[in-house]
Amino acid sequence: MRPALVMAGLSLCVSLASQSAFAQTPQAPPTPEQREARFVSADANKDGKLDKAEWTATLPERAAEYADMIWAQIDEDGDGSVTKEQFVAFRMRRGG
Repeated sequence: MRPALVMAGLSLCVSLASQSAFAQTPQAPPTPEQREARFVSADANKDGKLDKAEWTATLPERAAEYADMIWAQIDEDGDGSVTKEQFVAFRMRRGG
């Protein structure tokens, strides 16, 4: 009887954990308009392009360790900045 209670309790804990903050619900990818708004918000000096520092400042903490790798993909021409068109196109290719 006791092992059955332990297993029932363990099952309940796992079930609750999967429904808590540990569980991530998928979100719809942002629209092109939302992507453009993110770009405008990140463009701190309002020059119409993002440099790596402006872009890195917008990253969530969990993505910071991948910043160099992602930046190389976004800045396709390697000029050190990203236009709104490059930013939106990259985000659309990546689906988010």
